Amino acid sequence: MEDLLTIARMACDIAIKEGAEFADVVSNREKSMNVELENGTIKSTDVRKGFNVSIRVYVKGGMGSSSADGYMDEKNIIETARKAAELAKIAQPDPDFVGLPLPSTYQHVPGLYDDKIPSMDIAQVVEYAIMNIDSAKAVSDDVIISGGVASGFGESALVNSLGVEVESTGTYITTNIFSIVRRGDDIGSYFEFDEARVLEDFVPEGIGARATETALRFLGSRKVETHVLPVVLGPLSAYNLFSELCSNANAEDIQRKRSYLVGMKGEQIASELVTIIDDGLYPRGMNSGRCDGDGFPRKPLVVVEKGVLKSYLHNFYTANKGGEENTGHSTRGGISPTNVRISLGSMTANEIIRDVKEGLYINSSGLFPNPVTGDISATVDFGFKIENGKLVYPVQNTMVSGNVFDLLKSIDAISSDYREEPGIVMPTIRIQNVKVVGGG
Repeated sequence: MEDLLTIARMACDIAIKEGAEFADVVSNREKSMNVELENGTIKSTDVRKGFNVSIRVYVKGGMGSSSADGYMDEKNIIETARKAAELAKIAQPDPDFVGLPLPSTYQHVPGLYDDKIPSMDIAQVVEYAIMNIDSAKAVSDDVIISGGVASGFGESALVNSLGVEVESTGTYITTNIFSIVRRGDDIGSYFEFDEARVLEDFVPEGIGARATETALRFLGSRKVETHVLPVVLGPLSAYNLFSELCSNANAEDIQRKRSYLVGMKGEQIASELVTIIDDGLYPRGMNSGRCDGDGFPRKPLVVVEKGVLKSYLHNFYTANKGGEENTGHSTRGGISPTNVRISLGSMTANEIIRDVKEGLYINSSGLFPNPVTGDISATVDFGFKIENGKLVYPVQNTMVSGNVFDLLKSIDAISSDYREEPGIVMPTIRIQNVKVVGGG
């Protein structure tokens, strides 16, 4: 039995016959190729094909789930659906569960599938890996390299007992390189990556070189004194801050009182410069798709507008429980943002740095707040001291501390230029009056 939609329909029908009040099923097929690098050589290559059926069944709001991997014949489908139904019948009833999404129309999202990627063989993937080993060693022949290249494609069908039927296909290709250079006891390291849904967007050339060049810049790190300083977050670090904010806006955590954004909807939580849109329909976006994990249509969502928290991220369950609009952010296992896009400012990244007399620049370290309190105490793994508008030396034994709201409200610049990965916009930002804790 090969047709994914037929398999999903059959599993859903069986679950209902076994006593389910509601059921939904995802059947998917995928193939992946992976090349792993270690110590500057190819450690392993791997080609995998997989098939999976995942069934969720609801009785009085209690959920039972079951999944199976490998070839599916009718017997296996029946057994998997029956098991899910049995588990639902003994699950704790949930009065907040009212049902599943109804059939809807789904927007076509361009650029999520490229037939050039499934037609690749493992030799082409290995070639990308070797290319980046060579480019890294061209910068420093004693560099220690790890990382890899991965590509794959998948197709899926989602069916529920209320008539939802959605079929999807997708491809991806990624590469990442982590470079370490040693000069006696001095060590510098850094990483670079590229990812895409279509081969045309994939630019692996020079990833190894850029990782190694930046690793060399982190040699000779120094301690800094504890000060209150402006902090400039590079594209990756700024993205970490904003995507983490969106993650903490998920309604499940809000309803369970385990997010620092509880009760903050409609409140000013950041500088007026900050507007964040989560767009699960963005063409060629790494996290784009026609629907979320519940089968509800995706759509762009304004999360923060001019510093005001405008929306929480919902799935079908939390939207019904909270009496709010479903935003289409289910992952089947929870709620998550998709493609986080930050509105841009008027200064370039270089202009923002040149405007800082003394401060700290953070390349990619994450300022991840405590999810409940919003307090931040983060180690700066990849940072530079700024003096007179220039990055003068890398820092060591340095931390940033404070509260996420204080940091967000103290953003006084967002760059007009940015790094972009498919669907994601990552500008540079500047935050005033941040406590930088040094080891000097």
